[in-house]
Amino acid sequence: MFAGKMKIVPLVLALLSLVCGRKVCDTCLEGFCYGREVILENHRLSGQLAIDTVDNVLYFHYKDSYSIDHTVAYDLDDVRLKSIPGIDFSFARAVDLNRNVYIGGTQGIFKYDPRKNLTTEYGLFDKTIWHMQFRNMIYYTVFMMNGLYTYQDKKSVSITNLTKYKIDDFIIDNRNDIFFVSESKLYRYEGKSKEINVVSNNMYSLLVDKYNNGYFIDILNRGLYRFSHRINRLFEVGAFDSGAPFKAVFDSNNNIIYYDKGNEILYYLRPNYGRCKISRGKRRKYKPMVPIPRNSTSFLQIKTID
Repeated sequence: MFAGKMKIVPLVLALLSLVCGRKVCDTCLEGFCYGREVILENHRLSGQLAIDTVDNVLYFHYKDSYSIDHTVAYDLDDVRLKSIPGIDFSFARAVDLNRNVYIGGTQGIFKYDPRKNLTTEYGLFDKTIWHMQFRNMIYYTVFMMNGLYTYQDKKSVSITNLTKYKIDDFIIDNRNDIFFVSESKLYRYEGKSKEINVVSNNMYSLLVDKYNNGYFIDILNRGLYRFSHRINRLFEVGAFDSGAPFKAVFDSNNNIIYYDKGNEILYYLRPNYGRCKISRGKRRKYKPMVPIPRNSTSFLQIKTID
């Protein structure tokens, strides 16, 4: 059964809390405070989060307290959870422009049509699909294998320049650049030049917003970064105040949904119009849930602005 819940905070209540001086600033993004609301708790998530930004539906997998697998659709507007028929365990998920959902796991890729509530076989049944994105076609990686592949018209094609990389995570931005994590480094594969460059020697969790801008979460210092094509590097846009933000997506309102690997809670971030800024401070003492080699040990702190 679904044990979590979405706590809807009306805008009026949020504004009243600011007037009374009780600013909630669980996350600071672009100088504004966001409060956390619980979507799901007491269950462990695995694999990707995927979002249908047309109907604002979140797709994910979790294991319940009886160790039973569930692949589900969560309607963020109607606050409603629905199981995907024919799919229990899954790991990779992606949504196309027609709202079809592609779900990958140990037996290839299945296609789910939410309008008909129907799941059908799609392809690559001899592969264990590790990660997927959809950009005009399916891009995917295979568990414990090097390379990145595309799948279209029942044909799988390897991207030649990436065959030597074992890719843990990847996104495709609005310039068709592919950012990917391999061996604890962040790389950029430029869509036009086909060049591959190291963006950072640190490891990040990757996501795109509703406009396909690339964002990057530093799991240990809890910073949120965006890639600027103009200056050709990452720049800081926000920070999470606590926890271990591990995977995330943007919804149809361009608000963040993220899974905290530390307390195993899936959160929705809602703006409350408080102002904030980020400063660097000493690392807080806590046991990181995800061991990641990194070059920097500075820690980000959020300060509210009256």
